[in-house]
Amino acid sequence: MGYPPNAPWPGGQGQGAQPPHGAQPPYGPPPVPPSGPPPPGGPGWQPGAPGPPGPFGPPPPGRKGGAALAIALIGGGLVVVLVLVAAVFLYVQGGEEGGGGGGGGDVQLKVGQIAGGAEATPLADGSLAMARPGVTTPVVDVYEDFACPHCGTFDRMHDPMLKQLAVSGRAKVVFHPMVIFGESVQPAHGNAVRAAAALRCVGDGARWLSYQDALYSRQPATLSTQGYATSELISYAAGLGLTGDGFTSCVRNQRYAESVKTVSKGLIASGVQGTPSVRVNGRTLDKSDTDTADALRRAIEAAS
Repeated sequence: MGYPPNAPWPGGQGQGAQPPHGAQPPYGPPPVPPSGPPPPGGPGWQPGAPGPPGPFGPPPPGRKGGAALAIALIGGGLVVVLVLVAAVFLYVQGGEEGGGGGGGGDVQLKVGQIAGGAEATPLADGSLAMARPGVTTPVVDVYEDFACPHCGTFDRMHDPMLKQLAVSGRAKVVFHPMVIFGESVQPAHGNAVRAAAALRCVGDGARWLSYQDALYSRQPATLSTQGYATSELISYAAGLGLTGDGFTSCVRNQRYAESVKTVSKGLIASGVQGTPSVRVNGRTLDKSDTDTADALRRAIEAAS
């Protein structure tokens, strides 16, 4: 599912559509507005407006086309969900504590406390687990590549619902940033590596979630669009209080770039065949399970 891997080590090819811009994160301080002219698509996207096909990647060889994904809005249900998530995902950490570590050592990881009782726990491999204390199942693993336009579509469709489940104690959600594109697929490979490595520089779990939103809101328009320059990645974090020398040097020097590549190869070897992909209690979901937020919720609840 998603962008399929290709040689020299698994990656992917193809052009994606420009993900909509302008959506605000459901918690914490909003990201700093991007500098320069807005990318194609512009701000002001609303759920249900035309967007890129997906969330899954181009059809495999031998198949034609690929249906565009429609977001079904039933009454005001989606609005209610978004309002609820905005209410419970308030950013409650202050200062720059846990933001970027010291000069040259590893970033210090810190559990982020989120209003509503959930915790955001960054893990040593660059992933992040989000759950209420004591909640261990069902485990929802989300595999994402920040250069993958369909991952942006997936995030906009499912992220509020996944965070709502975590806050309410009905699931443990684990985000796995990775690079699915091989080194020959440029600039997508480089874009994805720089973004995921920068996210590793955010040690505080609550800020990690806000920075992930900032990355998706500034995704390169297509796989062939250069983006995520280190100077831009540093600027995205300023509005989140990540302005110290530790974070800045970590991003500028791409301290975790090689680790991101190693972790990605391990995930691909474990069976992750494309992004976005979702596993619930270790079972990879079919595309039909992620066509809508309601479908994904039902798949998760069925595993409870």
